[in-house]
Amino acid sequence: MDRRVFVRDLEARTKLRLLIEQFKQPAPISPPPIEPIIVPRQDKLPVLLRAWPIDGAARWPSPDVRAVLTMNALGPRPGPPAAILAKAFGLTPAEAKLACIIARGAGPEIAAMELKISRETARNQLKSIFAKTDTHRQSELVALLLQVQ
Repeated sequence: MDRRVFVRDLEARTKLRLLIEQFKQPAPISPPPIEPIIVPRQDKLPVLLRAWPIDGAARWPSPDVRAVLTMNALGPRPGPPAAILAKAFGLTPAEAKLACIIARGAGPEIAAMELKISRETARNQLKSIFAKTDTHRQSELVALLLQVQ
């Protein structure tokens, strides 16, 4: 494991190496912290590394597995798939495309430009999306849409 992940940042690399060493111990006195290791990147947002301990029967079929390492690269992500949003909330294809863009955190004006529709059309579609999702604010809508993946 410690040879498959390369971290350029010296401080983050040292923290990761220490964490791996803790998991190599036969019986840790105290469980390793779940606090993420923040790995800075040049010209990009950081990556969060987390080690999730695995206990007892969850180690089956290999008792050697002590943890799972997850990496979360921060930054813009594509919105949820339009087809799934359309099915989940009864959205039209146009509303689903708009919802995907809104889920990324873009406002209706930016979404209108991306979709090559008028701001008024985007606002009307957004009102319909609010009604179909039983949400009232854009932040509430985004929180709901981000649960769909």
